[in-house]
Amino acid sequence: MKTLILLLILIFFLNCSEKKIDKNSNYDQPKYSFENILSYGKEDTIFIKSRFQDCGEWGGHEELIKIYRSERKPKLTYIKFRVDCGVRDSLGSIIQTKKFIQHILLSNSQQLALMKYMNDLMKFKFLNEEISHSGNSFSLSNTQGDLKISHFGSQPLLLNSYNSLMTALKQPKVNIENR
Repeated sequence: MKTLILLLILIFFLNCSEKKIDKNSNYDQPKYSFENILSYGKEDTIFIKSRFQDCGEWGGHEELIKIYRSERKPKLTYIKFRVDCGVRDSLGSIIQTKKFIQHILLSNSQQLALMKYMNDLMKFKFLNEEISHSGNSFSLSNTQGDLKISHFGSQPLLLNSYNSLMTALKQPKVNIENR
């Protein structure tokens, strides 16, 4: 009987021993993913809208990025518009015409680049605002309306961050000086 009790105590202590965790593992690291921000049951879309100063204070061409879930995978639609600064509608606004549309199934590195750009937009909110009649505008929003960040101005950091994103998405960079 004593042997049986001793054996049960020994088994109990062996089962309660601590499991060793590899210090190099990412066990404690949070998992950042578009899977967490785009819900399954709803039509969630994240929009990144940009407008550039091709025509000075009248604005310029727009670019639109839509991030959404399709078949359980994060995808992106990139739409680039073109403008002719001399052609305006009846209200005096520049007319935007679609230049091209591209659909991209996002790789892990492209998702990270998008997250970095979104982080940059938030970080840039801490910069001094510019007072100007011409500049680039960058905005981030979603269909639920609970995400809204926007910037306007000629701050080089904004354009550099956007161009880094374009490089990661394998799209042409925006170069305002050569227009």
